Amino acid sequence: MNMMKKIVIKVGTSALTQGTQQLSRRSMLYLAQQIAELSGQGLEIALVSSGAVATGKGLFNHNASKQTLASIGQVRLMQSWAELFALFDLQIGQLLFSKEDFLETKELLTKETIRSLIRHKTIPVINEHDSVATEATALGNNDWLAALVAKLIGADTLILLTDQEGLFTTDPRHDPEAKLIPLVEAADEAVYVLAKGSSSSLGTGGMAAKMDAARIASAHGTQTVIASYRHPNVLIELASGKNIGTLVKAGRS
Repeated sequence: MNMMKKIVIKVGTSALTQGTQQLSRRSMLYLAQQIAELSGQGLEIALVSSGAVATGKGLFNHNASKQTLASIGQVRLMQSWAELFALFDLQIGQLLFSKEDFLETKELLTKETIRSLIRHKTIPVINEHDSVATEATALGNNDWLAALVAKLIGADTLILLTDQEGLFTTDPRHDPEAKLIPLVEAADEAVYVLAKGSSSSLGTGGMAAKMDAARIASAHGTQTVIASYRHPNVLIELASGKNIGTLVKAGRS
């Protein structure tokens, strides 16, 4: 694994809610503490955080659109991140993106905004702008969003935290003989087809989306790690060079 200096970390809904419809502050604190430690070591970090829609469902006991739930949940999500990072004397900056923010006409502004926050020792906390998203403007899921952010800011590493240990030969939820694939070469097309389905009813991604994101990142010189948020000190250990989960090697940018 290459040395990490500039990292995009994507945290899925399952990691933030522990499979419920409420944010787990313990889980969020655990992640915030690790990010704060890495930031203190001089690493540049952007955080892509899911969880707004699921949080909205838990707060709003009515039938409502995804846009409405995202709007309600996003407030609580950011409030929680702000409070937890403040424990480590870190500020956060909220960024909500849609597809048009990565078009040629706007990508320079998007890039400079993220970079400016990082330069000012502020953690960019990024999510898709679900409250106003339409079929035409939606990115689809935060795995892809994280890959686009990594590409835009020239990150050397994309870390996708999920409720699975990585990419397996078959679905480990149904096959006890499934084996973890620790390393994927950038151009190994055969491996990409192994990723199928979603591991959470609350999230919009799944292993297929994560491998698509890894493909995007790899094509622009970024390595991707898919790992379980349950692994003790997962971010600290990854940054120290430990082999955890599945590493998708960077291709030539």
